[in-house]
Amino acid sequence: MDSPLLVASNRGPVEFVEGPDGDLEPKRGSGGLATALASAVHGTGGLWVAAAMTDGDRAQAAATPNGRTNVETEDGKLRVRLLTIDAQAYRRYYDQVSNRLLWFLHHALWDLPREPVFDRGTKRDWAAYRDVNRVFAEALAEEADGRPASVLVQDYHLALVPAMLRELAPAVKIAHFHHVPFASPDRLALLPAWLRHELLEGLLGSDLLGFQTARWASGFVAACRMLEGAQVEEASRTVDWHGRRIRVGVYPIAGDPQALKEQASAPDVAAKVRELESWRKDRTLLLRVDRTEPSKNVVRGFLAFEEMLRARPELRDRVAFLALLNPSRRSLEEYRRYTDDCLEAAARIRDAFGPDVADVRIDDDFPEVLAAYRLYDVLLVNPLFDGMNLVAKEGPILNERDGVLVLSRNAGAHAELGTHAITVDPLDVAGTASAIENAILMKPSERTRRARALRRIARSGTPATWVEAQLGDLSGD
Repeated sequence: MDSPLLVASNRGPVEFVEGPDGDLEPKRGSGGLATALASAVHGTGGLWVAAAMTDGDRAQAAATPNGRTNVETEDGKLRVRLLTIDAQAYRRYYDQVSNRLLWFLHHALWDLPREPVFDRGTKRDWAAYRDVNRVFAEALAEEADGRPASVLVQDYHLALVPAMLRELAPAVKIAHFHHVPFASPDRLALLPAWLRHELLEGLLGSDLLGFQTARWASGFVAACRMLEGAQVEEASRTVDWHGRRIRVGVYPIAGDPQALKEQASAPDVAAKVRELESWRKDRTLLLRVDRTEPSKNVVRGFLAFEEMLRARPELRDRVAFLALLNPSRRSLEEYRRYTDDCLEAAARIRDAFGPDVADVRIDDDFPEVLAAYRLYDVLLVNPLFDGMNLVAKEGPILNERDGVLVLSRNAGAHAELGTHAITVDPLDVAGTASAIENAILMKPSERTRRARALRRIARSGTPATWVEAQLGDLSGD
C-alpha cells in the first residue's frame, strides 16, 4: 500500500479481559462492525484507533505508550491505539447523542408527539459528542504525521471526524462509512438547524462517503440540499462543498464465508448443534438472531408467530421458535424496557401454546448462533430499518437445511437478497404471520431454489473486497 492505512471506530476489534494468570488478554470484539472490518485489516500494517470502552481496555491503554498496542488474535496481528476518554463525556457522546439521538433519528424510533426535546441539555451533550470526535481526529492526525494516509472512519458515532481531520491533516484521504440507515430529509428537518448543519458538514469533510445501499446513499445526497452553498448532483451522487467534490458510493458489507465456515466446524459448535437438535426434536425450527434493540422489531416477530399459531393450530406441535438475543446498550432504560417486552411476549406464547414452543436466550453465545444458523428451517429478519443486517447473509452461508429467509424490505440486505426471500413489511404483523406460515409450508423444490440463490449472493463478497472497493475509489483507481 502506497500510504499508511488508519481505521477509526468507536468500538475496537478486540476488548481486553483479565486472563487466568491475571494478565490482560485480547478478546474478539462483540460488534458486527469490528468483526467484519478486522478480518480485512489483518496483515495490512494499518493501525486501528478506537475508544477504550472497558476497564480492561483502559488498563491496557494506561500500560502502553500513548495507548498503542500490538494485538495477536486468532485471525492475525493488529496494531491498535486505545483512546482513554473522560467517563462523563463518553456517556454523553455515546448514550445521549450516538444512541438516544442519532440512532433513534436514523432508525425512525422517535415517539414524535413526546420526544425528543432539544434543550440546553442537548447542547451540553452535543458539545461532548463534538469533543470526543475531536479526540479521535487529533489521534488520527498524529498517526498520519503529515503523510498522505488513507483513513477509514466508521459510522455515526464519528460523524464530525472527517471535517475536523481535514483541518488538522490536509494531506490525508478520508472515507467515512455509515453502517446504519441515513435519515430522510424530512426526518433530518426535525433537528435544530445548527445540529443538522454541523452533522452534514462533518460528514462532508470526507473525500468519499459510503453507504450500505443506494437507498441510504440517495437519502444523504438529497439531505445535502438543506445546506446553503452545497451543489448536489443526485444522478452521479456527488456533492460540491467548499471547493471540493465529495463522492457518495454504495458498498454493501459482506460476511466472511471462509471464516464463518471454519468457526462453525469447531467442537464447541458441534456440541451446541447436538443440544439444539435435542431441543427441537423433529419440529420445524424458526430462528431469529438479533440484539435486544428496538429497531430490530423483535416484539412484532413474536406477535406474528403468535398470530400464525392461532390461525393454524395444527402447526402448534410442528414448529419451535428460537430467539437468540444479544443484550445491547443495557445502560439505557429504553433498551432494558424493550428487553422486558421481548421476554413478556415470549412468555405469553409459552403460556398459551406450551412451554417448548418458544425459547428466548439472552446472552452472547457465538457458538450457539453458529449452530443455530446451520439448523434453521426459517430465518426471520424483520427490522424496522437496518443499514445492512449481516444475520440475513450469515445464516444462508452456513445453513444446511435449505432454510427460507423471511426478510423486511427495510433491511439493507433486501436490496441484494429480497428476490429470493419472502418479503415482509415490518409493521404488518398479519403479513409477517402469513410469511412465516408460507415459509414453513413451502415445497422442498422451492426451498432449494431460493436457498441456493441466497448462498450464492451471500458468499459473493468478503470484508476484504468491501474494504478494497472503498480504498480503490478513495485513491481514484
